[in-house]
Amino acid sequence: MPRIAARAFGLSAALLASPVLAEPPYPTVDFQGEWVLSDDKGMQVRAEMYYSAAGRKMRIDMNQQGMAMSSVRDMVSGEMVMWSDQMPGMGMRLPTTKNEDFDGEPTDETKTVNGEDCTVWQMKVAVACLTDENIPVEVTGNGFSSGLENLQRTPQDAGVFAVPEGLNIMDMPTNVPGGGPKPGQGLPF
Repeated sequence: MPRIAARAFGLSAALLASPVLAEPPYPTVDFQGEWVLSDDKGMQVRAEMYYSAAGRKMRIDMNQQGMAMSSVRDMVSGEMVMWSDQMPGMGMRLPTTKNEDFDGEPTDETKTVNGEDCTVWQMKVAVACLTDENIPVEVTGNGFSSGLENLQRTPQDAGVFAVPEGLNIMDMPTNVPGGGPKPGQGLPF
């Protein structure tokens, strides 16, 4: 998997990870939008992001270098499954993020990103900006930046978050080149 695609999946794995707080800052409304991830080498990945507040599930769909990839993350269990058209019928389960991996807290700083007012959260390895509904509209860290464009607060059908039937799901190998996706990443959502 190309490095930027692995980073994109790692970021999607990190998104919405359970924090140690009494009430995690999960988004409180359904939404969808275009998640744009850029690295410090000029590579960019655009992905469609969908989130269900009631189901506490997130889906990411992207097409990178002609390869369609998708992932669904269950925020309650922490499990994330990803699959690609390059490996029909196969999926990978990423390691579950541990609550103690969260290391962020909101700051007093606010700003506007893509027309959305948000509060800046400081983490060990990244800075995120969350709306009042806890929608992540911007995340930046060492060597990457990302943001949510074309945000639409709209109900999401539960079927969007279903892993394809018949998918043979295997655990992500620990020896993926570049380290593979890294759930957690210190993000608060």
